Amino acid sequence: MSAGHLFEEGDNCWRVAHADRVACLVDGESYFRAFKRAALDARVSIIIIGWDVNSRIALEYPDRAMPGVPNTLGEFLTFLLKRRKDLRIHVLNWDSPLLYKIDREWLPRLRIDWLNHRRASYALDNQHPVGAAQHQKLAVIDDAMAFVGGIDFSAGRLDSRAHDPRDEGRREPGGGEIPQPHHDIQIAISGEAARCIGEIARERWEIATGEPIAAPTRPGNADTVWPDGLEPDFKDRPVAIARTRPAWKGLTEMRQVEALYLSSIAAARHWIYIENQYVTSTRIGEALAARLRETGGPEIVMILPREPSGWIEQTAMGMNQRRILALLREADHERRLHICIPMTGEAGDVPIMVHAKTMVIDGVFLRIGSSNLNNRSMGLDSECDIALAAAPDSADAGRITGYRDGLLAEHLVCEAADVAAAIAREGSMAAAIGKLRPQAGRTLIDFPRTPPDQLDAIIGDTGILDPTGTPEPERLADDLTAGAVARGQLRSALIGLAATLIALIVFALVWQRAPGEALDQAGRLNAAGLAPSWWGGVALMLAGYLVAGLVMFPLLILILATGLIYGPFAGLAIAAAGSLASACLGYASGRLIGRRRLRKLTRGRLEHVGQALMRSGVVSVLLIRLMPVAPFGLVNMVAGARRIAIAPYLAGTALGLAPGVIAITLFSGQLRALVLDPSPFNIALFVSVLAAIAGLWRFIWRRFAERLSHPAR
Repeated sequence: MSAGHLFEEGDNCWRVAHADRVACLVDGESYFRAFKRAALDARVSIIIIGWDVNSRIALEYPDRAMPGVPNTLGEFLTFLLKRRKDLRIHVLNWDSPLLYKIDREWLPRLRIDWLNHRRASYALDNQHPVGAAQHQKLAVIDDAMAFVGGIDFSAGRLDSRAHDPRDEGRREPGGGEIPQPHHDIQIAISGEAARCIGEIARERWEIATGEPIAAPTRPGNADTVWPDGLEPDFKDRPVAIARTRPAWKGLTEMRQVEALYLSSIAAARHWIYIENQYVTSTRIGEALAARLRETGGPEIVMILPREPSGWIEQTAMGMNQRRILALLREADHERRLHICIPMTGEAGDVPIMVHAKTMVIDGVFLRIGSSNLNNRSMGLDSECDIALAAAPDSADAGRITGYRDGLLAEHLVCEAADVAAAIAREGSMAAAIGKLRPQAGRTLIDFPRTPPDQLDAIIGDTGILDPTGTPEPERLADDLTAGAVARGQLRSALIGLAATLIALIVFALVWQRAPGEALDQAGRLNAAGLAPSWWGGVALMLAGYLVAGLVMFPLLILILATGLIYGPFAGLAIAAAGSLASACLGYASGRLIGRRRLRKLTRGRLEHVGQALMRSGVVSVLLIRLMPVAPFGLVNMVAGARRIAIAPYLAGTALGLAPGVIAITLFSGQLRALVLDPSPFNIALFVSVLAAIAGLWRFIWRRFAERLSHPAR
């Protein structure tokens, strides 16, 4: 297995680049120490990209910290800025959902500290598909040295290889409990490979903020930045950089992380050693199962945490992992699969959180990065991994094997030489683990056999909790906002919505001066028999919906009027019924007109809508109803002309219209109540409804309309 054979740019890696030095940093203590010493020699640039960046964490144990240098991340970076007048620092932190913020810094102190510092920038990254995460963990110094892997500058990551359950280094900033021991890995590289990681970091920053970062005009000196005392494991080696980048906002999809896993698993001859946080990827699971089904295939040893951390991960990943592990065990007819959990504590009853993402194969392939063995790391989350290969029986192959032996020695509380000797003597990793395994204290135990239940199989197959790529609604949104015509329609629709709401509020304020006269006049008409009955009025309103859909009259105005006349609850029912009736009539009209004639009438301007409608049934129709990229009546006709199946058309229409119809009828109905009775309660309720609508509008703008300003990068 050679580097030329294994790595193919554009296929299973993004780029192959030369690294002057490579060092494997096991656990947070070694990484944070190396970063701190390298950052002290930074001249022009430090870029940190993370899933979580906490300004309050300690970078070293207090009794081992460098004297005269601040030890918390935020204070340390501010210290560097004051020390170097040409230094610029950029920190990009994932803008995580609220559910994750329980374990994160709510108001990052370093962001507040830097608001007035012109050479530092802190930003939150939410520029990714719905449900995705910015999962890369990168640090780049002067484009001369870079760190890549699984370790974030996050609370609870400062841990030594001893993994003492009472280690104060992991205690939450400001006090609190000590989290469970944390095992993780980062890789340090210098030279051309570091410049490539700098390119990735700058791209991620520009995607997140819209602001480019200039690359250093002259990359720093790797000899200067590389920390004293950090002994390289490899020198002058080509390394492969594999990435995952979801398809979104015109960005092309990258799935090299997945491709490299598949190609390296297929190339394994004797053994595969894996440490990872999850094993839930269907494609990776099937690839490993295929090797286990072979006669005389490779031995596979996995080191996994006892359970994912946090209830979100336990729910989302636990189901799929039980399913994948059952698949692997079923395929393991020669008993070559061994799955272990690292434990610690005097009684060996404290599980170690395995957050590492590493793979070693046959002593000739080494991989360290941010990607988990789950579906989302293959196509949804942003990821970055580093891999290198060596010729069999070379000195570098011995170092790669020694890296694996060192990891096993950490878990088994012995020396790497003891592991190497035991494997040579016993003939397998599993047998060596059995011989070296301590009976108490820190050790490896077998992963329990928990068969998947029916719910695991159903949920796992759907991919809802662990998606393999950009959700279809996001892809459709990109298509619908890709062209100038579509973007102009979306902009016009949102401006029209704002204008209509403002006009309605102005009308209500004017009407509020004498609403009694208008209602009195309506009462006289009703007494004279000139006004229709309540049901007659409903029939007229429904007829109005039918006519409006055919003549392209804005549906929004009818819904607003319905809420004003009939109040929020009756108005909601009438507006929903009228909208669906209009959708059916427009659909039938489109069937009669036909696709060719409708295309001629619209001069082909709605082809993007027709193509999107054909893609994903209910989801396509739902998204187009949510996004006002074409008039309601025309969408109905296009669906009929394209002969979209009626069931998904009606279901998607009902689901897509529901948020807007509910919001608008509540708004107009509450406006009616405010006009008739401007009490403090009605005023407060109206303001609440208006705020909810504004939030919905902001969501639409952030998810879709901002594509107008960033159509493709």
